[in-house]
Amino acid sequence: MNITQKILKIMGMEIASKLIQSDIDCETRLWRAVINTALEDVMITNQNRTEAVLKGAAHDWFASDSEDFEYVCLNADLDPKYVRKRYLDAMEKGIIFFTRKQNLNIKYTELYDRLRKTKNPNDRKNITRYINQLRKTIFEL
Repeated sequence: MNITQKILKIMGMEIASKLIQSDIDCETRLWRAVINTALEDVMITNQNRTEAVLKGAAHDWFASDSEDFEYVCLNADLDPKYVRKRYLDAMEKGIIFFTRKQNLNIKYTELYDRLRKTKNPNDRKNITRYINQLRKTIFEL
C-alpha cells in the first residue's frame, strides 16, 4: 500500500506504519486501505464540486462518532478514538483544511439535494435562489 508523506504527517508513525504493514491478513489490509483512501480524500486540494464533496464526506466520516467508522477501524486493527484524535489534531493544526471554494461547493451540493427532496413551491423557490447565488459566488472565485 502506498502512503503519502502528508498521511504520515497527519496520522503519525504508529498508525502510518500499521497502514503500510504487509505481513497481515487480507481482510485487515482491506480495512486499512479503506482508511488510507479516506485519508487521501481529506487531502484533496482540487476545488471542483465532485472532489470537494468527496473531501467533505471523508471529513464527516473521520469527525463523526459513527458505528461505521468504529467498525472499519476495529477491523483494521486500529483504535478508532486514537485515529479520530489524530485526524482532529491535524485539522486543528491546519494540516487538513477546506478552502472557501470547497466549502461553497459542499454547501451547493447539500442545497441541491435538499431542493430535489422539497415539494413546497415556495421552499423550492427560496432554495433555488440561494443555489443561484452560491453558483455565482463559486464561479467568481
